[in-house]
Amino acid sequence: MSLKTRGLTMFAGVALVGASASLAVDLPDPVYTYCEVERSDSPGDNDSFSSIETVSAPTEFADCFYITGKLHKDCIWDRQPKCCLVVFSKPLTAFDTDGRNLGLVEEVLEVDDPFGGGPASLVADVLSDGTLRIGVTSVFDCFDGTLNGLFSNGLHDDTGEVTITVDPDNASAETYVFRFEEGREALRLAYVFPGASTALIECFDDTGEKEVCYDVDFYWVQGLTPRELYCITQVGGKDYDCNATDTVLGWYDKNGNQQGGAFGIAKGSAANNVPEYPELCVIADDLGTIQFAISGCLDQNFNGLDDMLEEEYLTWLEDEEYIVDDNNVIKGENYVTGASTKTNPSDDLIRLSRSDFDEFPEYACPPEHGTCGCYTLKVRLNEHVDGDDDDDDFGGGGLAQRADMSGDGFVDAVDLAMLIGYWGPVQ
Repeated sequence: MSLKTRGLTMFAGVALVGASASLAVDLPDPVYTYCEVERSDSPGDNDSFSSIETVSAPTEFADCFYITGKLHKDCIWDRQPKCCLVVFSKPLTAFDTDGRNLGLVEEVLEVDDPFGGGPASLVADVLSDGTLRIGVTSVFDCFDGTLNGLFSNGLHDDTGEVTITVDPDNASAETYVFRFEEGREALRLAYVFPGASTALIECFDDTGEKEVCYDVDFYWVQGLTPRELYCITQVGGKDYDCNATDTVLGWYDKNGNQQGGAFGIAKGSAANNVPEYPELCVIADDLGTIQFAISGCLDQNFNGLDDMLEEEYLTWLEDEEYIVDDNNVIKGENYVTGASTKTNPSDDLIRLSRSDFDEFPEYACPPEHGTCGCYTLKVRLNEHVDGDDDDDDFGGGGLAQRADMSGDGFVDAVDLAMLIGYWGPVQ
């Protein structure tokens, strides 16, 4: 046997062994996973029932498939700190009248008018050595000429982001972004502009944004078996701190009404990073569809807000006429969360004016549900198994419990009327 023939024979033998081994290994069943559509520049993507996202699994996977998505971090406008600008001289050695050295001192050369309206602004002379020394602080820290974060005997208490621009002789402007975090900060900046004689200095206080977690995702699952029981179970997901994403699931009818009372809500608990994810078991309607929402665990009415804190906030929105219709002020009507200041606002999006952030600081940030992170949901057919003795179980989550559409603890004509009205007559 030639060396060439022998090599081919060995290769064939290895190939046969590999084929036998692959036949002996059980391959996992194929799965289908639907991914939440990437959010575009338009806010409101699947954030409310009116913009619900459609999920259609292939027929062969209709009895078991997955949905992956994310409760996004969004941005709202931040407060506007009252900015003040000061220009200092080069430090010089000072002496008292007796000739004793007092150390280095700085002379205040320019101070902007802190109540002049618009951004703080002044034109300063660049020193002969090309240097420019700038102080940036709150107006409440500006009156005594010393930038130390204090107003009288207390802190200046201004918080928020400012953007400082320095434009020497209308040349290329320098930009610096600074944030007052604790209401005690004062900033010093130094620049060197060789050959420049003056510089325009401006401090803009309307550039700040604050991250919030109030995203809600709505899904319309189609292609299911009509009038069969399905379970939607969160099986995974991590938040920004690598803890289990703590969520709640809610059931909706075709008209956007939340259904099932307390039994149409499934709340998990990921406290202490121990996943205890929610599972929502509900009936597909006569068209084989299920509408549901997922939000942070503190938001069981799926408007993006903490249920314990939202009442006072929504009442305030009413009083300020942020929530109105053509005839009357309606609490909660058209309130949509889950959109950023970085996107163009929709008609339903509530955007507080910047002045309200200063005038009503307690309402500047909505009472968000506070959960941002990824999630994976498993949608599966929950076939009935004889012998479960589950059908009339109100206390343990049985079918009778889930058939109590009104949530009053009884299955009666009211529940039947709701079932027929929202899911169609039984064929």
